[in-house]
Amino acid sequence: MIFLSIVIPHYNLARELLMRCIKSICDQNIPTEEYEIIVVDDNSSDPPTWLNSAFEKENIRVIEIEHGGPGAARNKGIEEARGEYIQFIDADDCLQPDSLDTCLDIIHTEKPKIFRFRYKICTSEHAALSNANNKKIKYSNIISGAAFMASNNLPGSPCLYIFEREVVIKNNIRFATGVYHEDDEFNTKLHYHATSLIDSDAVIYNYCIRKGSITSNSNPEFEKKRIEDLFLLLQRLSAFRKECQGSSNTIQKRGIDRKMTMLTVDTIVNLLYNGQSAKELSKLCNTRLRPLGLYPLPQASYSIKYRIFRILANSPLGLFILRLVVPKRKPHKK
Repeated sequence: MIFLSIVIPHYNLARELLMRCIKSICDQNIPTEEYEIIVVDDNSSDPPTWLNSAFEKENIRVIEIEHGGPGAARNKGIEEARGEYIQFIDADDCLQPDSLDTCLDIIHTEKPKIFRFRYKICTSEHAALSNANNKKIKYSNIISGAAFMASNNLPGSPCLYIFEREVVIKNNIRFATGVYHEDDEFNTKLHYHATSLIDSDAVIYNYCIRKGSITSNSNPEFEKKRIEDLFLLLQRLSAFRKECQGSSNTIQKRGIDRKMTMLTVDTIVNLLYNGQSAKELSKLCNTRLRPLGLYPLPQASYSIKYRIFRILANSPLGLFILRLVVPKRKPHKK
């Protein structure tokens, strides 16, 4: 019986990088019959149909879809998955050696809706893999996904956890397509609805920095769309929060409030990085964020850094100071 479905979105990637990704999964110390690998090709010019012959002893499926971006590819993977749990891996990333089996043992025993883990950054496309998971795994008591959001700044990547497929099916949680920042919306809704979560210190994932990836793009048109999509993300999550207001418990309300506040901070910071003037910043905060109830930033004790940023961001003078001290810079992968 398949326990874990590993979904890999793929689009026009060098063969050796996809091979590295697949091999890092196949080399894990878990029985072949317990997992499947689903490579969803997003209409590449050269689809990786060669995978079936290259890994003929493995349970691999290559599914081709019309071009729709990584969100559409992950949605297709969710629909096609036969496992009880799902894990996303980007095709240019890979897993740490012998890191997954112990985590799956914990999931088998505890049955959390979400199991979170840690990652390591690889500084080159050909970084040597090392077993960073050579100690006994420590993991938290079981809490809800909303409780985790209420106490932590929830990362944007959907590749840092394994989740129960039934949660996204039951609550109709999918990735938005044709937009950037679709990961944040999926993560927020998933954690909001997850009634149980385990957070571990297991180092499983390798984020591999690569030139030419979507998030390393810094041309003006890309930046303009990325910023606009941030505002659209906040609009969608504001509508979701309003829709759930009557049925949310206290922890769920705290969790989504914190996540949306941090996304608002990210939006203001990205506007600063993008070179917006203090006057333009003030106008955007008041015309795009205030109507959603996200500005001024709420008083909260998330961190000292947040409290300082809140004081500055909530006034024209403070935005002017932020404009002086925050340089314009290019985004980097993940």
